[in-house]
Amino acid sequence: MKSLLTTLSLIGDIPVSSYKPTPSSTLDKKDSQYVQWTKLMKSLCAPVLTIKRGDEDVDCPVLLASNGCMIDSYKKDHNGLLVSQHQTCVFEERKCNIYGLTYLDKQDVLFAYGEKLVAVIHQFSSTPQKQVFTFKDWIQALRVFNKQEEPGHSVELVTLSINNAVQLFRLDASGGCSNLDIEEVTTVNSDYRVSITHSVLDGDSWNSLRTIVGTVMGDIIISYPSKSSSPLHVLKHHMGMIFGLLIKCNLLFSVSDDRSLHMWSLDDARHLDECYGHSTRPFSICDGPQNVVFTGSQDGSICMWLFGESFVSLLKLIHTGCGVIRSLLFVSQELFFGTDYGFFGSVTFPENIENMQTVNLIYPNLTVQSFVTVSQQCYYILDLQGTLYEANAVSLSKIMQCSSARSNSLKLSPCRKYVAFSEEKKMHVIRIEDHKYSFFCAVDQILDLFWVDNRLFLALINFKNLLLHLSEDMSEWVNHTLQIDLQEIVSCVTIHAEDLFLGTNKGSIVVVRDLKMKQIVKRAHGKNGVTDVKFYRNKLLSIGRDGKLCIWKRDCENPLQLLSWSKPSTAIEMEWPCRFLEATNQLYVAGFRGVSIGNFILVNYESGHCVCDVWCGGRRRSWCLSVLEENGNCEASKSLCFEFVIKKMISRITLYMSDLRVIKPNLHLSSITSIAVTKIDQKEFYVTGGIDAMLVLSRFTNSENGYDKLLGSVEVMQRLQAHSSSVYCVCAMSPYLISVGGKSEIFIWRLDAGNLQHLFNIRMKGDCRLLSVQFVSVSPYIRFLVSCSDGKLMIYELSSALDSKKQTVLFESFGGDGIMVKVSCASLNDIVVCGAVSSTGILHIWSLSELVDVKDHRRIEVEKCGLSALSMYSEDELLYVGVGSESGTVSVFQFEKNWKYVRSVNCWHSATCTDLHLHRTAQSFLVFSIALDCRLAVFLYSPGFETLSFQQSVLLNVADPSSLIVSVVSNQLAKCIIAGTSICLVYLDESPPHFCDR
Repeated sequence: MKSLLTTLSLIGDIPVSSYKPTPSSTLDKKDSQYVQWTKLMKSLCAPVLTIKRGDEDVDCPVLLASNGCMIDSYKKDHNGLLVSQHQTCVFEERKCNIYGLTYLDKQDVLFAYGEKLVAVIHQFSSTPQKQVFTFKDWIQALRVFNKQEEPGHSVELVTLSINNAVQLFRLDASGGCSNLDIEEVTTVNSDYRVSITHSVLDGDSWNSLRTIVGTVMGDIIISYPSKSSSPLHVLKHHMGMIFGLLIKCNLLFSVSDDRSLHMWSLDDARHLDECYGHSTRPFSICDGPQNVVFTGSQDGSICMWLFGESFVSLLKLIHTGCGVIRSLLFVSQELFFGTDYGFFGSVTFPENIENMQTVNLIYPNLTVQSFVTVSQQCYYILDLQGTLYEANAVSLSKIMQCSSARSNSLKLSPCRKYVAFSEEKKMHVIRIEDHKYSFFCAVDQILDLFWVDNRLFLALINFKNLLLHLSEDMSEWVNHTLQIDLQEIVSCVTIHAEDLFLGTNKGSIVVVRDLKMKQIVKRAHGKNGVTDVKFYRNKLLSIGRDGKLCIWKRDCENPLQLLSWSKPSTAIEMEWPCRFLEATNQLYVAGFRGVSIGNFILVNYESGHCVCDVWCGGRRRSWCLSVLEENGNCEASKSLCFEFVIKKMISRITLYMSDLRVIKPNLHLSSITSIAVTKIDQKEFYVTGGIDAMLVLSRFTNSENGYDKLLGSVEVMQRLQAHSSSVYCVCAMSPYLISVGGKSEIFIWRLDAGNLQHLFNIRMKGDCRLLSVQFVSVSPYIRFLVSCSDGKLMIYELSSALDSKKQTVLFESFGGDGIMVKVSCASLNDIVVCGAVSSTGILHIWSLSELVDVKDHRRIEVEKCGLSALSMYSEDELLYVGVGSESGTVSVFQFEKNWKYVRSVNCWHSATCTDLHLHRTAQSFLVFSIALDCRLAVFLYSPGFETLSFQQSVLLNVADPSSLIVSVVSNQLAKCIIAGTSICLVYLDESPPHFCDR
């Protein structure tokens, strides 16, 4: 029988019929020598397309998660946190992603598949030994039948191809784990020939094997290939292609492009129910505890579904904000999930998962105006008649009567010992312990009151503000008038190191020291009011009615400086952030979303994960939020109590806080368009921009393992949402960084103390995309080039103090020159030389005078197709310009003093060259390039012979590579960082050409 299978050794593909112990490589010629060169390749933020439980140990399971072409192994530590154990590269030759895993824990054998490859890894947990098999068709599903009772350790392997063909193979390891014999037993081509989008293989043997496949047309086909090539059932109910299938309790669950979850009976192939919950496409589904299943969608949301014999309903919607969810696995009250762009984390659940939320009314006999929650058993309630009650579990006590009490003024002190409220010109304070009472009469109308530690802050009409202190025996008031020359009403207050920080109803932030105004930040939140301010980790945080969260740098000697601003969450929109809540060693932001919907939401400050999303009717009502203490019904510090007034009654919602645990962070929620590096104190910081309009500051940390010292992970330092559209280019010149993107936006930043501090931004006239940017200088002026999608090429000049600016249009599109897609600069004999390449194949070279005038402009037609990459380098009075094109051609121009040039060309890439880098070493002149063929190529340029010769290439585990950085690690090691859908690090070793700097 002629086998349809071939075996891939550690180096290349080997047909089964000619397999020998010594492998014979048949790799693509483009990659034939890459193993000789590559010291190490590391993928960061690669897709997590599958998660599997590694063993049967209930108490401490091993989890396996794909990471592009690699497998990460995790295990929980003594604190219950999942930590990385080791990483295994499976498809290092072809760099295809891993789509599925099967682990035989007793034999310590792992099966992994992706695209046309299947890997068998023996001794996976100790000393992995691997063989890889190549198929003719893409593999849609894999199932392993482990027949332990048979001699010779025979294993049967079933594959389902993308065109609905089932193949049965027998693996025999009797010759040793390094020499697997494989035999094709049978192939069944289904009579129902269709393209498959998802499938499930079910059964314990070939004779009981059941295939359930979902098609691009929305049909679900059920077959028994050992019995017939014809389908047993064809289920038709979905209106779009099938994305996920799950078998549970003899029921079939399916999700598709129509965003619905369907439930079917496998006994009689009958449709039972359907339900909608996702607002975008659900791409993944997994089993849960009891009568629960989970689905994950394109917008990062997770739906938890409850089902019965004939129904399915949405139990909870969780907004993670981590990107497209591709894989799910539920283990021991923890739901693990992975995304398209490399996030791997989990969401926690209580033991009684079906009762995560309870709703009830408390004190329904009172007509409630406002209230405060002292504890779970004690409330202070102000009714519509102005009566203040103390309500507890056993009694309802009337404290006092005040018919003119302001409903929004009832406030509980931070120490939870006092309650205060106000009427027009009078403020009342009650001590909770003994109901002792005191009051303060103001000379003007009281607009609002705030507790500041054990003091009270009164905002009066005519923009007067008082700070009050009440003696311990509540007999004497000490009041101070704040000297603030500002006609804005105070809306929130906090204190830090005896300085008061005030937010106003017109968006300003005021700093007060010794009762005098020391600083005012006008329009900190635009024209909208500041709703809360808080000190957290030595930084001042503020939220406002504009929906922004601002982070401010503050010390005793220097004024407030805005570090960055963002939305509280990318997972869910919060139109009205209201309050900070610090609980369970975490900081949360509470607020509301939806003008007509009126949902209360609570998001984690660090991750943006939404832990609470409940309907309450809107913002303008009295509400309280607290974390419940441990009792018999809720876990310690995990249950949240949200109480609010609705229809003159207090509604209490108790819910479990599903915390998000980050195991492996992502950088972006989309493809990365550009990456830049800057060094501070010998530490490298990377800034990436993406289609998701985010800027991310990160570090690549190294492993502590000696043999894996180059391996590591991503540490996200800061996420910025300053851009309102996609970021197309970032450029760094220490200590500054510039980012440009859609909607003609330009932002300038300074890296300070591990944070990007916003310095300046401008939006050009017209609505165009800014495609490329390059610093010319940062001292004494900040100058930079920027290219626009409308054909303009401009230079900006800013003073160091950023108090003056001017812009000059250098070129405009004329004569068919097209758009300048890339710009670059170099210094030649103390003269700044600039370059730009266009979408019509034109290279522009010119020099800049001190007056920013264009001199010695040269226009060179390079190709008929568009140019796409540019790099410049100068030495010994010679200028070198590297150019990449959409045809994949790499060119190097060598310019002399009189602007005469020689061009060297190499047509190696098979797709658009997206970036290149000229790199000079002590012995060689190298050109590094990346292209859409997913390869990193290295060329050797000889200035003397004027030749550009191909040296080596590396197949990358990253799609759509867009940006490249080359740096020297040591005299024997160079590091290439490639950004695309993920980050790929390639370390090239001491093999020629050498990488040591001069």
